[in-house]
Amino acid sequence: SGAVGSSEWAVTVAASVASHIVTIQRQQVGLITNGLDPLAGRIANPIPARNGRGHLMSILGLLARIQMHEVEPTLADWLPPQLANLDWGSTLVVVTPNVDERALWTLHNAYRRGSNIVALVCAPDPNFKQMQAQGERLGVQLYRSVWEKDLHEMAAQG
Repeated sequence: SGAVGSSEWAVTVAASVASHIVTIQRQQVGLITNGLDPLAGRIANPIPARNGRGHLMSILGLLARIQMHEVEPTLADWLPPQLANLDWGSTLVVVTPNVDERALWTLHNAYRRGSNIVALVCAPDPNFKQMQAQGERLGVQLYRSVWEKDLHEMAAQG
């Protein structure tokens, strides 16, 4: 199904971004997910930001076993409590199948609290260009990440 396909692609995108941040940029990376960890039998615990290959392997291991919910909460409902302990100046990379207006305003609020916001939209969205323009005005960088070539283009940009 499309939902399963975009969920699997979202995991691939998140793994690629984490790997790039740790191995190429040599920066810290953490993970907050709304996916289920079958080993824990519940939503996966957040992995705090750290650096190093061992830490990256922990993140990739969790991403490899993540399972999606039957009914997922919206980004606008789920994200705000997850950001309570995010350090000022952190870059928040959100991998999501789509961004609607409520989600954009939620991300804008994180921007206003001092975070750099990047949203990677990993499923086709007919309103992407409109949301991207609105996001730009709100301090939220939106990138299409539907295809592998999209990831290569982002990596080339830095």
